[in-house]
Amino acid sequence: MDVLVRKSEINGKVSPPPSKSYTHRAFFAASLSRSCIVLNPLYSGDTLSTLKSCEFLGAKVRAEDGRALFEGVGDIECSGYINVENSGTTLRILLGLLAQSPGESVVDGDESLRKRPNKTLALALKKLGASVKSKSADYTAPVSVKGKIKGGSVEIRAESSQFVSSLLFTLPLCDEDSNVRVIELKSKPYIDVTLHVLSEAGVGVEREEVGGKNKADESKGIEFFIRGGQNYSLREFKVPSDFSSASYLIAAGLMAGKVVIEGMFDSMQGDRKIVEIVKEMGGKVRWDREKGVIVAELSDLEGIEVDASDIPDLVPTIAVLGAVAKGRTLVKNAEHLRIKEIDRIKGCYENLKALSVEAKERKDGIVVRGLKNPEEVSGTVNSFGDHRMALSFSLLGLISRKGVLVKNADVVNISYPDYFRVLKEIGANVESVGTV
Repeated sequence: MDVLVRKSEINGKVSPPPSKSYTHRAFFAASLSRSCIVLNPLYSGDTLSTLKSCEFLGAKVRAEDGRALFEGVGDIECSGYINVENSGTTLRILLGLLAQSPGESVVDGDESLRKRPNKTLALALKKLGASVKSKSADYTAPVSVKGKIKGGSVEIRAESSQFVSSLLFTLPLCDEDSNVRVIELKSKPYIDVTLHVLSEAGVGVEREEVGGKNKADESKGIEFFIRGGQNYSLREFKVPSDFSSASYLIAAGLMAGKVVIEGMFDSMQGDRKIVEIVKEMGGKVRWDREKGVIVAELSDLEGIEVDASDIPDLVPTIAVLGAVAKGRTLVKNAEHLRIKEIDRIKGCYENLKALSVEAKERKDGIVVRGLKNPEEVSGTVNSFGDHRMALSFSLLGLISRKGVLVKNADVVNISYPDYFRVLKEIGANVESVGTV
C-alpha cells in the first residue's frame, strides 16, 4: 500500500502505542517466569514474532486486548526451525536463550533480517560453549544454535546493544557466574530498558563503568557481573508508551498545528530525549511528567547538532525536522544505523534528495539543510521496507501543497499499526493508494 499525505492542519489528542522495546523484553521475561500478566503490550509485526518465539521456547501464551497471559517454561529444551520475520531484537535475544537448549534450533528471518550481521553475538556464545553456525561469515540468518552454555567471561565490541541484551537475558540461567565486558557500546538506553525488565523479574545484574586496559587504550565501556543459577519471577508488568512512536506525533504538532499526547510517563527509554532535542531546535513543546502529557505546537525551528549514539531510532525524525528548520542540522555518531533494518543513513539521504532537500551523507550520520520554502516540498519517498522511513517521511506531506507519496507505507505495521488512522483523526489529509 502507498500513502499520499497532503498539507494539513493538525489539532487533537492522541495516545501513542506501547513501547516496542519494553514489549519484547517483557514477553521474553514473562515466558521464563512461572506465570505472568503483561499489561498494555504492543501487538505489532515485530512483537508478534517475539510472542511466537516465546511459544517456541515452550511458554504458553494467551493474547487478549490490553494484556498477554503467560505460563512460563522451566528449562529450555526445544529444537526446530523458527522464522522471526523482520525483528532483529527477537532474533538476537532468542539466539542467546536457545544457547541454553541441548537441542539444535535454526532461527531465520525475512530478506531484510537475513542481511543483518550477528557475528559479535555468535562468537560470544561460542566462547561460552554454544554451537553456533551460519553459512555467512557475519552469521546472518538463518543461524543454527545449540547449547548448553555454562557461563564464563567474554569481551565484546557491541555495534548493537541487542547483542548485550541477549547475553544479559541468557547468562543468569547458566550454572556458573559470568562477566561480560562491553567496549564501544552504542544505544546504551536500550540496555537500561533490559536491566529494568530483568530487575522487575527478580534477576540481578551488576554493572560497572570501566576504562581501557592500559594508558594507551582510551576506550571505555561497561562490565557486567551476572550470577548464575537465577530464576525469573516476573508476575506483572505494564508496558509504558513508546517515545520513538511519540516522536512522529511531536513532529506533526511542530510542523502542522497542535498535538496533545497523553500517557507519556517517564521511563528508561532513551528516545524520551526527543523532547529536549526539539526544544533546542526552538520547538514549542511542554512535557508534564507527573500527568504524562506532552503538548507540541506549530513552531519555527532552527537547525542544531545532535549526537545520536544513544538514540538511533530518532534519527529519521530529526532528519525530517531538519528539512523544515532554518540552517543546518547535523546528526553524528550514528554509524550503527547502517546495520538496522536497512542502512538508515543512506535511506534518509535518498528520501531527502528525492524531495529536493539538500543533504550530505556522512560515514557516521547526515547533514541536512533546511528548505527555503518548505511548502514547496513534494515528491515520492520509499520506505525501503523500513517502518521508520515510512513513519518519519510521511510527515513532510503535512506541509506540502502538492503532497508527498510514501511507497510501501504499510510497513508501519512493524511498530505503529494505527499510525495513519491516528493522523487522520487529528486532521491529517491522508489518502491510501492501492491495497496491501
